[in-house]
Amino acid sequence: MPLKSIVQWLAIPALILVLIASVWLLPRWLQAPPPADQLRADHCDLGLGPCRVELGAHSLELELAPRQVRALEPLEFRVRTTGMDTQAVSIRLEGKEMYMGINEVQLQPVTSDPGLWRGTGELAICSTGEMVWQARVQVTGQSDSLDVLFEFSAR
Repeated sequence: MPLKSIVQWLAIPALILVLIASVWLLPRWLQAPPPADQLRADHCDLGLGPCRVELGAHSLELELAPRQVRALEPLEFRVRTTGMDTQAVSIRLEGKEMYMGINEVQLQPVTSDPGLWRGTGELAICSTGEMVWQARVQVTGQSDSLDVLFEFSAR
């Protein structure tokens, strides 16, 4: 078999493999990397209770109610900040593996409990049944800010 025929015979499967790999990897390549100053709340299950992240003198705690999160049901977010003069708190909800649209919740301060912020949101329904969500909590202070990523599951 001539070399030209062998190269042509191998080129088609190689091209197919490249196309399959790019379709599978393209969404990962296009995802924006997390900001350099973003913290992750690793090894914490919001279904069991509040999750806390500490950075020097600053700390942020997120709690969900109810703890067993379900799509299309009201979900209360409670954020407690310590060590900073918090001016605003927002949460951006994103599907970890699937784009679920823009869903942002602005939290309001609880006047009777300094440092506590509350807001209510709702998760979109996912056709796969259970889904991992990311809650990007953004806290803006008078002189500094925090950006913390929490993950949780919802049905």
